[in-house]
Amino acid sequence: MALDTLLLAALAALVAATVLAGGVIAVDRLLPARLVRERHDLALAALIVIPLVFFLALRAAPDLSADVQAGVAGFSSAQSAEATSHAARPTTSTGPVLALSAPETVWSGVWPVLGRGLLLVWLTGTAVMAVRLVRDLVALDRMRSAARPVACPASLRLSADLPLAVSAAVTTPVLAGYRQPQILLPTGFTFDHAARPVLEHEIAHARRGDAWTVLALRILQVALWWVLPLLTLMTLLERNRETLCDREAARITGQSRDLALALIDAASDHTRHASLALAAAPSRSSLAQRVARLTATSDLNRKDSPMRFALLLPALSATALVLTPQFGEARAMEGRDARPSPMRNLDDALDLDGRLYQAARRGQAGRVGDLLAGGANPDVRFRGDGTALIAAIRGGDAATVAALLGAGASPDLGIDGDGNPMIAAASRGRDDLVQQLLAAGADVDGSQSGDGNGLIAASLHGRLGTVDLLLAAGADPNSYVFHDETPMVNAAQQGHLDVIEHLAAAGADLSLTVRARDRRGREIYRSPLSEARRTGQDHVVAWLEARGAEHRPPSE
Repeated sequence: MALDTLLLAALAALVAATVLAGGVIAVDRLLPARLVRERHDLALAALIVIPLVFFLALRAAPDLSADVQAGVAGFSSAQSAEATSHAARPTTSTGPVLALSAPETVWSGVWPVLGRGLLLVWLTGTAVMAVRLVRDLVALDRMRSAARPVACPASLRLSADLPLAVSAAVTTPVLAGYRQPQILLPTGFTFDHAARPVLEHEIAHARRGDAWTVLALRILQVALWWVLPLLTLMTLLERNRETLCDREAARITGQSRDLALALIDAASDHTRHASLALAAAPSRSSLAQRVARLTATSDLNRKDSPMRFALLLPALSATALVLTPQFGEARAMEGRDARPSPMRNLDDALDLDGRLYQAARRGQAGRVGDLLAGGANPDVRFRGDGTALIAAIRGGDAATVAALLGAGASPDLGIDGDGNPMIAAASRGRDDLVQQLLAAGADVDGSQSGDGNGLIAASLHGRLGTVDLLLAAGADPNSYVFHDETPMVNAAQQGHLDVIEHLAAAGADLSLTVRARDRRGREIYRSPLSEARRTGQDHVVAWLEARGAEHRPPSE
């Protein structure tokens, strides 16, 4: 797992926790005081959703550092390769040139150091929290081991037969343990009439499995200790959990007044105990609220509202999907069916589609496959750079080209000034790639203004084998693209007599004269003969004249 992926997922968890905590606090204040279980379930559901957001974000977060560093490393070679490609063309591209900005270069050096520093702080805090958790587990176990078992008088008629033990380490009854929990009693505890609701409070904890909940939350804290909103949610959960157990004990015993008095006494004598033990003793901040709920007898037998945990958790889980930042990836496919080839700027793209282009340019077939599987759109067009398929063909890696075509990349999609896949393959004489494109259904005569078509590009660069391949596939030897003219004109400009001969054999018109523009933008007419004369290709001029070729501009 990449470092930046982990840190971005952590950021997503922090943002989601902040939003959820704010929402839970707002609801807690707005709900009527009697809706204790609803408050409890809402806080618990929010605590469960936070790690869910973290794991969802792990799947969405991009590997920024790897891409930025790779972009820096490959910039010089990519720039020189593009410069060579464009220099070979007779006309200049009107698209912008890919450039790496200074901030990106600086960031590529700062981010790894900053990221490692943040990870070190995270791991250090996690280690400290883990040690504290282990310490508390050991303290709990020692407290249980040192306790002296005691029998419960049958006259108390408790609702569950939990083992009781006397411990000098506690000042109020606490529930301790997981698989075999027991109630630890302070030294001198009196089994009188008022003891029953206090013990029933601890039994309610055991029946609810609260000890396991507290342990799970402590483990969550170990991993996400820096998510401070967790503390707020855990405080709300604890307060409402204790109130629920109070209500259950009062309902079973009918002794709400006795329990309220016991809470007041326990609060005055309360000392710290093992943090994983569950005590009936309230904190001073929650004492008044718990006593008030016990004295509000109308609340003790009320029916719960439909807003229960079983409904809250799915609702908040759906919220987690919304809160989880997609970092440009999950949303990269939005609108793809309606707009299959969105136009963008590559230097603004650090999302899934931009990384696909960079991986394709560098011939990283495996990474291309992973990005495509993750939802990258292979048909995004980047101004001045083309598509991922064009980039892969420029890089010359057949496996990358095959991966993109296999994922449904359009073999004809291009940009004026940046060509299309067929033009890129033909201009480089990559007959294997031309055949891949043809097999994928590419239009053999597909054209782009400023780049011509495949046959024009192959003729311009003297790729005789590619010319024959395209002609055999049905390419039109007299095809014309304004400002790029015809295959024969381009071959004559560069003096490629062998290409001219093959084009003529395929039926090219030796005297075809077409409209064009000169470097100053003036309208002119060009033919194979005029271009061979203009560029000093005497051997081509002689061959054309010997076969009766003429320059035939329209009459004024």
